[in-house]
Amino acid sequence: MNVILPIRPARRCRIALAVLALAAFTLPAVADTLTYRNDRFGTTIRFPTDLFDTLTPPANGDGQTFLGPDEAELIVYGSRSDDYRDLAAQARQQLEEITLDRVTRDWFAISGFDENGNVFYQRTERGAGGVLHTAILRYPTSKKPVVDPQVGRIMRTLTGP
Repeated sequence: MNVILPIRPARRCRIALAVLALAAFTLPAVADTLTYRNDRFGTTIRFPTDLFDTLTPPANGDGQTFLGPDEAELIVYGSRSDDYRDLAAQARQQLEEITLDRVTRDWFAISGFDENGNVFYQRTERGAGGVLHTAILRYPTSKKPVVDPQVGRIMRTLTGP
């Protein structure tokens, strides 16, 4: 026969605090993030601030380039186009080797290595009114252990009206 002994409320509270404290020390730290929003097209993306620093935006307000250590860069912009498949073809032309090429009705993602051996990842989403929302990540292969785990998280935040 099993006997279940009740745990007093004060003890339950101490157990809960101990579990929370243990979790705080064992879970990886969450990096601070920056949300960038392009006023002209509404293109929005979020990324860890420890990966990229902000540069001065271009005067036309199309987008923004963010630079990271060792020549890593994140380019985010909006544009107008009737056929976003042309943009996908342009992305393919930049690559010596393609490792991902997925085109759907509403978005595409193309990845691989450029002529300098850098990792290249581009995601473009179709928005309202013929607007295309694009994010391009380019970084040296030496940064793969740091940046690769973040690529999906960053690119999934790309949105726009």
